[in-house]
Amino acid sequence: MRVCLIDPPGKTQGLNIGLGYLASSLMIRGHIVRVLDFNNNSKDLARRLEGISNFNVIGVSVKSFTYQTIPQILRLIKREDLICGGPHITLDAPNFLKEYDNFKVAVIGEGEETSVELIDVIEKGLNLDEVKGIAYKDKDQIIVNPPREIIGNLDLLAYPDYEVFDTYKGRLTRYPLITSRGCPYPCSYCSVGKVSGKKWRARQPKEVIKELEAAKVRYSSNSFEVMDDNFTLDIKRAKEICELLVQRNVSMSWSCPNGIRADRLDEELIALMKESGCKNVSLGIESGIETIFNNANKGERLEDIENAVRLLKKHGIRVVGYFIIGLPGDSLASVEKSIEFAKNIRLDESHWNLLVPYPGTAVWQWVNENATILRDWRSGFHFGPSISPVFETTDFCKRDRIIAYETANTRCGNYLAFFDENKSFLFNSFTVISKILSYDVKGLPMHLLRALKDTRRIIARLRRIH
Repeated sequence: MRVCLIDPPGKTQGLNIGLGYLASSLMIRGHIVRVLDFNNNSKDLARRLEGISNFNVIGVSVKSFTYQTIPQILRLIKREDLICGGPHITLDAPNFLKEYDNFKVAVIGEGEETSVELIDVIEKGLNLDEVKGIAYKDKDQIIVNPPREIIGNLDLLAYPDYEVFDTYKGRLTRYPLITSRGCPYPCSYCSVGKVSGKKWRARQPKEVIKELEAAKVRYSSNSFEVMDDNFTLDIKRAKEICELLVQRNVSMSWSCPNGIRADRLDEELIALMKESGCKNVSLGIESGIETIFNNANKGERLEDIENAVRLLKKHGIRVVGYFIIGLPGDSLASVEKSIEFAKNIRLDESHWNLLVPYPGTAVWQWVNENATILRDWRSGFHFGPSISPVFETTDFCKRDRIIAYETANTRCGNYLAFFDENKSFLFNSFTVISKILSYDVKGLPMHLLRALKDTRRIIARLRRIH
């Protein structure tokens, strides 16, 4: 079978690791696979989609960030036998199938085993009712089959294949790496447990090293990004990976942009991370206010955050902090205090995102019981140049949420929060200047120095956006 997988345009760049794993899983079974990577290159959609008319199966990966681009894709494909999958589908498959007539089947949860079986059933013309982990249309009904068991041994999966991505140009400098899946923590705002499972499953350290060594040969990769949801949950295992990186002389710099937990770090691990080539890590901090932080059910303490930042910076690892605006109990005043917290612990970067409630989370229930819904959660974005809250409360109205977002990102120098990839660099520069004049005019000298210092990094990230 000829299978085309599509990653629609989104808000954040990066290769779709899930589609890489799907591609290799299907190719092992003899299928021909092509991935249209519109997320990293959104040019010439019509021309690129014209070339897939002879594919037997077309699947579309859907994230909440790419949900709004689906109608554009459908207008160009003009087929009514599409398959959908991805995080958004796992959270909301029946509603998505009801909304779009073009999609007939939805893959729910991990897709490697499900997709292989599904394509086999389609090829043989068999019924879909025996395929676990899917939802499908049967006349006017949406049928949701029993869930598929999570993949227990991740080391049995073939390495993701990125050569079949139409954006691949012969080299992959930063290799995206998954060493584990799932997360057992009950964070009130997070949907990872729904998407990847509550059970944490980890690959053997030696298998992780083998994949990196293979990436150096196949893709000429000289760095990698750990994209796990909980890389350091098992501190001993994380240390072993770092030790193997050193012992095998892998010689690749690396980072953890997806975030690690502050309470799953110790100084020995941090020293090993540095020795093995770690340059940057991100921490999910969410709020600098103790009551708000505790109510998020992260299972950490603010002292853990402060200690982790101190140790990471002591060992020369750059630290990025992610904050959420709008958690239960939050307000414009508390965001101001969180900004001071971020500055006091001397983060290298701070990113401030608006809360979007996802179905199945504790925050989803809280919003529906205590807030005024302003728009469908599916049209809400955590960040962007034209941010618009999904909900408001009596003590934190829509206008104040927007002010909080713009104030926090401005004062912390996160200028890319306001950049519109569809606008020129000059237009975006004037936008940033206007935000500084509106929210932090006293800090103008600091912003000028920061812009000069970070020019190369900002330009590099802008190139990735474009």
